[in-house]
Amino acid sequence: MSDASEPRDEAEASDAKSTSDKDKSTSDKDKSTSDKDKASSDKDRASSDKDKSTSDKDKSTSDKDKSTSDNKSDRAKVEKSPPVSEPDSFRSNVRTIAGAFLVAIFIRIVVFEAFEIEGPSMEPTFVNGDRVIVAKYPFGLFLPFMNEAVVSWGMPNAGDVVIVRSPADNVDIVKRVIGVPGDRIEIRDDVVYRNGEAIRTRELGPCREEESSEDPGICVWYEERIDGLIHRTSTSVIEPTESLSEREVPPGHVFVLGDHRDRSNDSRNPAVGMIPVGRIKGRALSIYWSSDEEIRWDRFFTAVE
Repeated sequence: MSDASEPRDEAEASDAKSTSDKDKSTSDKDKSTSDKDKASSDKDRASSDKDKSTSDKDKSTSDKDKSTSDNKSDRAKVEKSPPVSEPDSFRSNVRTIAGAFLVAIFIRIVVFEAFEIEGPSMEPTFVNGDRVIVAKYPFGLFLPFMNEAVVSWGMPNAGDVVIVRSPADNVDIVKRVIGVPGDRIEIRDDVVYRNGEAIRTRELGPCREEESSEDPGICVWYEERIDGLIHRTSTSVIEPTESLSEREVPPGHVFVLGDHRDRSNDSRNPAVGMIPVGRIKGRALSIYWSSDEEIRWDRFFTAVE
């Protein structure tokens, strides 16, 4: 009985194997079908991306065509604009030139003016041939060919270097303000006293030839201080010393001196005297050019002490 069952078991085993192989074949087939579907899906996605790219390209082409159309439209507008007539162009040029001229006149009269220094009266601060920029706006409106300002609105400070219209001969002169209204000014043996205090602080030695018209052997520099501001002055040792009794600067006036005390026509001269504020044209700011027999490059753009 044992022998009879063995063939049956072998037959069943063979059938089971055949069924397994069949299932495996079916599984492989299903897998192949799945891969095919996946490939088809990828193909559809690629086709979709291609369609999108084509759409973007069409849109870009449309925008380019629109831009080209706008450019043509603008060019057509420009071409259709009427040309500027010759009379209109001439009038425009005249207006531009007139405007520039008026601005220059305004600056010259109200804001700044250039002055040339003549003579030794302000050595060593200025020497003959210096050209300086003067600010006119701080003090008032001084019109050309007039000896006094039309209107005054400012007062210089003690120590300022100013351009004034001399009361003696109505000529422009440059001097340093020593006293303002209320100050008491006195000179004793060439030493200036302001409100009882000497403004001279120390001797600096012989004058230097490049900043003096006199021989260094007969010229001496001194340092002076006014309200904390320091400047230099020149004195000739061969000239007699000078004194001036104390006097008070009246309202609306200033007392002025040249920095070269022996070569200046200033408030010590009764013909000049105290200077009315209305005769002050401006404050010297800096040297922009300097030349006499030769150009003095080292003095260019030097601020006034």
